[in-house]
Amino acid sequence: MRAGELVLFEHMDRQITVYLPKEYHLFPERMFPAVFLQDGDFLFKEAITAIEKDMEEGVTEPVIFIGIDSQLRNDEYTPWEMPALFKDWSFGGKGDDYLNYVYQDLVPYIKSSYRISNEPEKLALGGVSLGGLISLYAMYKTEASVGNFILISASVWFKDFIHFMETSRLDRECRIYMYVGEQEGIHKTNAQKDMVPNSKRAYDILKEKIVGTDQRVKFETDPLGTHNDTFFLQYFPNSIRFLFPAK
Repeated sequence: MRAGELVLFEHMDRQITVYLPKEYHLFPERMFPAVFLQDGDFLFKEAITAIEKDMEEGVTEPVIFIGIDSQLRNDEYTPWEMPALFKDWSFGGKGDDYLNYVYQDLVPYIKSSYRISNEPEKLALGGVSLGGLISLYAMYKTEASVGNFILISASVWFKDFIHFMETSRLDRECRIYMYVGEQEGIHKTNAQKDMVPNSKRAYDILKEKIVGTDQRVKFETDPLGTHNDTFFLQYFPNSIRFLFPAK
């Protein structure tokens, strides 16, 4: 078993969890790829066995993970306000403020504290569900200091988001891993019923806007996939295999 290290600390009243692969201490001069993830350590902590196996077998590069805890995810992970789908489940649209924190405060702090790469192609931002939505929004809205995006079951059913993608420019080079389960939203009667068709439309839009899509965008589906942790955790390691393959 590998001996990666988890480090927990608070940054600007928010809990941050950092995973350091064992190579971090073995090679003190080396700079490492880094993946910033919404919803804290959920994705990488639960999937770390598979990811460490890939690192051990030379499938992927050793990667640092940074999990960012959310303070109110329905507000922070949404690009604009949207009425409630359920009682007391509205969306505050504070995504720009949240991304300002990530890019202007957290990323520089992590770079000053850990040996992570300064190259955009070695840095990723990602998440699941609304965490995937705000990561996709970041691709359009923020400076190009992060060049990779992980979009797992991203909530592209969100009001007007497909229109935003269709009408917004995407003048940057980036690489993207997308996943959606074919069963997501099929029993819903609200906006979430559009989860799968909107995900496929989002992929088509990215294909139109990104040069060299075949090499830069990977889109996976699962015929049995529902919107739950089992499938999120199953497919997350695929994103690291695609974005950070070992040389």
